[in-house]
Amino acid sequence: MKLTPTCTLLTILLLNLTVCAYAQPKPDPAIAAVLAANQARNTALVSHDLKALNKILAPDFNYTHSNNFQETKESHIGSLKNGLRYTRYDTSELRAHLLTPDIVTLNGFFDQTKGKDGNMKSGKYLFLAVWRRVGNAWQLTSFQSALPPPAK
Repeated sequence: MKLTPTCTLLTILLLNLTVCAYAQPKPDPAIAAVLAANQARNTALVSHDLKALNKILAPDFNYTHSNNFQETKESHIGSLKNGLRYTRYDTSELRAHLLTPDIVTLNGFFDQTKGKDGNMKSGKYLFLAVWRRVGNAWQLTSFQSALPPPAK
């Protein structure tokens, strides 16, 4: 059987993709755990699960918003108790960096819809998060958001 050049190219490409799929390193368990904790936070925000959020946020949690507004764990959860609601909160383009066995930074984008009393606003932001291992759990200790650069 004679292969056409296109068929040969597709065969080579398919073999390369297969090799690459098997050659991917296994993610570090700490990074995998932080990605899972990040998703749990996203879910807790949208489902308004303050009990879960209380476990996820470290006692010394600090949130610096893109407008420079600062929140502690207490004030962040307080804003949710006082009516702030998230109807959408998704993170994307995540990049994790294991700094020490107990510290992981995570950065990427978050896309959210949030508001109070039905006055909802949507936006997409950049973020940098610092996660710290406490026992067997990962807690978010610092979160900083920023507006993305204007489109060119």
